[in-house]
Amino acid sequence: MYPEYQKDLEFCKLVHKKYGKSFYFGTKLMEKENRDAICVLYAFFRLPDEYIDTIYKDKKDLALEKLNNWREEWGKCYRGDSYFAEGDELKVLRASKYIFDKYKIPFEYSEAFISAMIQDTSKTEYQTYNELEKYMYGSASVVGLMMVYVVADEDKKQPALEYAQALGEAFQMTNFLRDIYEDVKERDRVYLPIDDMENFGVTKQDLLNKNLNQNFIDLMKFEIERTQDLYKKADLGLKFLPKREAKAIKVARVLYSRIIDKIEGANYDIFSSRLHLSFFEKIFWVFLTLIKRI
Repeated sequence: MYPEYQKDLEFCKLVHKKYGKSFYFGTKLMEKENRDAICVLYAFFRLPDEYIDTIYKDKKDLALEKLNNWREEWGKCYRGDSYFAEGDELKVLRASKYIFDKYKIPFEYSEAFISAMIQDTSKTEYQTYNELEKYMYGSASVVGLMMVYVVADEDKKQPALEYAQALGEAFQMTNFLRDIYEDVKERDRVYLPIDDMENFGVTKQDLLNKNLNQNFIDLMKFEIERTQDLYKKADLGLKFLPKREAKAIKVARVLYSRIIDKIEGANYDIFSSRLHLSFFEKIFWVFLTLIKRI
């Protein structure tokens, strides 16, 4: 552990608590050492994501420049070369280097993630689900794969990886379905496969016009069924994790999948407001999960 680690860790915890509310709830159940590592990784994922979706969302050239700089600085930090990051970036890079080394997380996972973020600066739609899956590998699946390296016992890591990848995709698809209008309106991005939209007779203009017609509802039902299948597959991997960590992941999974329930409960109207769980709803579902009622 390096001298500034605790200070850097506290910053990463603040990032996780602010932006990853449902997942943060789940990680509170983990062993402290694992929980701290996941807070660091979450900050590593979040900062580049903020460059694209918030800080430079209207300046793609600056976002691309920032992401390329992040990739270069992270590579230098990981290799132990001299680098020039400062402020919040320095805290996250230093802590991430420590966590990657400690848990022997493959460097290529971070490369896949940063590549996906860079892709977001230029690519605005995906023709097929297979094409979208390739993007989600970097933007979401590697998140689950890194978590396996943190929480799984050595002899259980390999069998757990496939299911962790499914959970990452399920979380990402949940985000896509909840944020359809926000993505197309504010970022000019459509994450629903174009082939699926065409099959159900839904256009990008329909999304911009908030057309909550039967075609859109049928499309949402199709994508939700696909997402629920991913959650079911991911559940099969919990047996490969230590009991405490499995419970924490189950809580995060339950909270996230309740967003799907919210979408269905709103009759698929994701246009009127951004659907989310209240604090008390989270407490309720955590309680049911912990007493094994779901």
